[in-house]
Amino acid sequence: MTATALRLVTGPLTGPMSRLSRQTVRVSWPAYLGAFVALVSGVVLIATTVNLLGSVDATLSRLGPAATEDQRRQLDDLTSMLGIMSAISLFLAVFVVGSTFGFVVATRRRELGLLRLVGATGGQVRRLVLGESLAVAVAASLTGCLIATPLAGPVLALVRHIGLTDQHLVAPAPWLAWSIAAPTGMAVALLGAWRSSRRAAKVPPTAALREAVIERGRPSVTQWIVGTLCLAGVGATVVVAVIYADRTGPLFALIAAVLLPEVVVIGLMCFGPFLIPRVAGLLARPFVARDVAARIARDDLRAGVRTTTAVAAPVLAISAIASSMLLALSFTADWTSALDRAHLRAPLVVQAEGDQAVLTRVTDHPAVRLVDQRHVVPVHLDLDGFAREDVDAVDVATATAARGLRATKGSIDDLHGRAVAVSRSWTTDAGKGLGDRVAVRINGEEHRLRIVAVVPDAPDLYGDILLPVDLVAGQVAPTPAAELFVVLHEGADVEAARASLARDLPGATVLTGDEWIDAVTAEVRRANNLGLTILLGPAGFYAAIAVVNATLIGATQRRRQSRTLTLLGATPDQLRRAAIWQAGFVTGAGLVLGGLTAVGLGLLVRHAIATDLVGTGVSPALTIPWLPLLGIVATCGLLATAAALAGSRRPAP
Repeated sequence: MTATALRLVTGPLTGPMSRLSRQTVRVSWPAYLGAFVALVSGVVLIATTVNLLGSVDATLSRLGPAATEDQRRQLDDLTSMLGIMSAISLFLAVFVVGSTFGFVVATRRRELGLLRLVGATGGQVRRLVLGESLAVAVAASLTGCLIATPLAGPVLALVRHIGLTDQHLVAPAPWLAWSIAAPTGMAVALLGAWRSSRRAAKVPPTAALREAVIERGRPSVTQWIVGTLCLAGVGATVVVAVIYADRTGPLFALIAAVLLPEVVVIGLMCFGPFLIPRVAGLLARPFVARDVAARIARDDLRAGVRTTTAVAAPVLAISAIASSMLLALSFTADWTSALDRAHLRAPLVVQAEGDQAVLTRVTDHPAVRLVDQRHVVPVHLDLDGFAREDVDAVDVATATAARGLRATKGSIDDLHGRAVAVSRSWTTDAGKGLGDRVAVRINGEEHRLRIVAVVPDAPDLYGDILLPVDLVAGQVAPTPAAELFVVLHEGADVEAARASLARDLPGATVLTGDEWIDAVTAEVRRANNLGLTILLGPAGFYAAIAVVNATLIGATQRRRQSRTLTLLGATPDQLRRAAIWQAGFVTGAGLVLGGLTAVGLGLLVRHAIATDLVGTGVSPALTIPWLPLLGIVATCGLLATAAALAGSRRPAP
């Protein structure tokens, strides 16, 4: 091999192919503009999540030893929430950026085939594509980091403004986000380009020219393997959760509903070139006989399977993830509400706000038989090192009468002295069960407590860990209870007792049991909505950008077809309608697949909830968050339609 030939096969970073890559990007930059926008947005998203996570560590470092337990707990909770948010954001960014870069490279197969026709080797074509992608990735990563750096301060201020924390979060050093977001963006872009460049390099020139007209809709061997593994893994998890629902409980189904949508999306997109055009064709079937533009749109979607799949990708991802989480959390709120109704025995609940005088007046009321005080105290629990944990200090007799406290394993009557009771879900999470011992530090003194009872889950009535009130009497005595569960004498009139207590306790809130459950459930839903806003807000914003960007890329790739249709007599109005139909069919296909994913996982959660409530005599409500779900559908549809109209107004070259 000559020296010139050796230089031609050097890597994408050096040599003539590198210079040719940069020249090609400068000349054909419109082809990479959409990928550049997708990667810039993805890098901004990743850098922002890194800044949020880094701000917690920076804030703790600033507080140092002076940080209180409440501050540490608040920042730990914030870290957990931001960790989930970062995982969702990273998945969506990787998914969209990789899909977009792969799609852009795939649409250039005709050009790459022509290069093969004039003598370029497969290795040279591959390095040319990687060099082009690297040039775009470097520019986009730097641009994204430059945008994300000044955004760090306003984003941290927004986190505090919406009430996630009352701490003044300290912005981390800018290099932290740069060192993670920029390499991640470049790696994802190169990965998306590498897969497509390998396929393009292996195709003979004449086959590449034919593929530019009708794209292959069959998955590759790798896609078959990955897609089958993903969907089979999800199916196996669902089967296990259904068969063993009485053992795993609703929390396992909830976790599955949060984590599995990402796996389902990967599996569906592996079969995307085969699946999505066919789903879009089914959606088009009722309209093709009525409007020629709809028929044109359907045929174009079937021919351009890569374009169709890439445009549907962000819609499928955000609709599957967001809808699954919405349904899962809504059904979980239904579950906790049903648990409250199944266990609560007290007809009245007094919210005393820690006022000792309220307790005295309620106890002395002639209609009141007993008062169960709910005390939540902090201890340090040793699982993987001592960590602060809020636990319930219970009086077994009053808690049994007022809150329906009972044991499914062991005996609740043994909850005294050096003993502890735990919920069923805690035993699953901690890997400990009846008879095991748990180390607890109370007021600096360490105790090894034996688990004497496993109790049903009822998170609104009591927590996962219950200690006997005599063990933590020193912490309970100086702090009056915030909530009092009031049991009346037999035959006492509930409404009369409530009215009387309300007159005697002007500073407290007196609710019936049903009113208290409704109020608690409403508060849970408000907290869920806030949590979803934080978890999905950045990812949703990025998905909106991705939907518009992908639709515009698709419109750009269809200019050749539009020009041909114009020569055949299609009017501008028909072309605009065809663009709208295309956006509607592709977006609809993504929403259908995402919706089926959400429905399937939602049914899994409902099955687990129904199984858990067997024997309680209570049926859970079915609360479907129609407004947010319809909002996802409407937003995706409007964004895709607007982008399609904007793309159709560009003059064909």
